[in-house]
Amino acid sequence: MGLWPAVLLAREGCAVTVLEANRASIGASWAAAGMLAPASEAGHHAASPGALDAFRVYSLGLWQDWAAHFEKNVQDINWRPCGVLHTAFEAASKVHLESCFEAAKRLDLSPSWLTRNEAVRREPNLNPALHSALMIGAEASVNPRLVLIALQKMLIAAGGKIINNHKVASVDPVNSSLDVMCANGETFNAERLIIAAGFQCGAISGLDELTSALRPVKGQMLLLDTPQNPLQAVIRNQHCYLVPRGNGQTVIGATSEPGRDDVLTDEETLNQLHGKATKTVAVLSEATRLSGWAGVRPQSKDGLPLIGPLGMAGVYINGGHYRNGVLMAPASAKMLCDMVLERQTGPFNDAFDPGRFASC
Repeated sequence: MGLWPAVLLAREGCAVTVLEANRASIGASWAAAGMLAPASEAGHHAASPGALDAFRVYSLGLWQDWAAHFEKNVQDINWRPCGVLHTAFEAASKVHLESCFEAAKRLDLSPSWLTRNEAVRREPNLNPALHSALMIGAEASVNPRLVLIALQKMLIAAGGKIINNHKVASVDPVNSSLDVMCANGETFNAERLIIAAGFQCGAISGLDELTSALRPVKGQMLLLDTPQNPLQAVIRNQHCYLVPRGNGQTVIGATSEPGRDDVLTDEETLNQLHGKATKTVAVLSEATRLSGWAGVRPQSKDGLPLIGPLGMAGVYINGGHYRNGVLMAPASAKMLCDMVLERQTGPFNDAFDPGRFASC
């Protein structure tokens, strides 16, 4: 949320400095699985589904070109346009699949119902005790950690700077510019400032309007060693999701723990994730665990992202993307870049305007 608009602005000739709170980018994007799945996510948000769905699909379209650019000019990002296979192992679970099918059909994302035999032919290691299976062929996945590295390389190549271990503590207007003070006492002066601090945006002094706009939702995940690459597509059901990297590793996720802002894992939770994955793909029971980790998703009060100017002149936010930050990153960055450069920004301003919480 910080690096992508920084790259776009640096390419436009702006002098851009990214203040990274840690030694490297290890926030929600680093922790994410990297699914690019608009229809698959449609059931997780109730508010303004039209705007959010359209924005997700628009961003997925941008991903097509960005992925090709990353792979050709920067580095591999593990782009996998292999679709998402939804599975249900009991009749009650088919309701969510039907919702995803309707969303995918509405959004022109190539959904198709599969018979049990068709699903197992596509994914031979899938548990054959299926009740229902739905394939959304236009969806994809990437490795967000590789994308973060690629964006950092692109920013440096465009003349931008990244300064690690500089967590922003306060923002103050000074004449027609902004003083940005870091927790270590160092101060920077800027004409424009983009806040992309995840669920902690509201903790920055001077930005009180964000204090109650965002909440943390912790998620724990697991990485398995799968040298035989037992899956091609992303597999999702009501119990877990499985994201194959195609490089001998598979990501298993994820818990949803509202109000938790720590990044600690616990063995019982990781055991449960592994067990759920095994019920979907039995051969994963033999897979060695490479690592487990936790991240904290930033969720807004209405489930929609906050993209745009705040009350303090010259300050913008790019946050609140909750489960879909990786998916919506290129569209959010373009929208924000156009705002900063005072260009036409498209139809999503009102839905994602941070000012919608001003009177709450």
